[in-house]
Amino acid sequence: MKNVFVLEERTHIVSELRWQFEGQTEWSITGFSSEQALFQQATQENSDSLLAILDFSAGKTVCLQFLQRYQGAHSRFPVMVFSPDPLQNLEWALRELGVFHIQSGELEPERIAKICRWQLVPDPQKRQTHLLTTCFTTPHPEEPKGEQGA
Repeated sequence: MKNVFVLEERTHIVSELRWQFEGQTEWSITGFSSEQALFQQATQENSDSLLAILDFSAGKTVCLQFLQRYQGAHSRFPVMVFSPDPLQNLEWALRELGVFHIQSGELEPERIAKICRWQLVPDPQKRQTHLLTTCFTTPHPEEPKGEQGA
């Protein structure tokens, strides 16, 4: 099971991602309103099949508290940040705290879903099979050309 945990006040991102992954039973999208609850659940999961999304609309302090806990954790998993507002002043600090992707501006659920797929389907052969079965046919930049659609 691939788990995407979302920290947000409302379930906007969760709803959009559930729609993006509709019918794909190997994906679980779960929302959390508390960074502590998210962190506790995340430490109980297999980090190889987990990705966390922090919505900065839930509060910068809350998101930074999660990242502080994350820094001290033994378990590492990909973390991305969404913010409707620009985060230029925080971008480098967020990256130093372990954030691999920052999306600011308008919510792009399809793009976020693609990023989740790239992160949690890392094996190129499995990724290609997954992409073919989900109608995404653009190869990853690291994959050799000519394997698309193989």
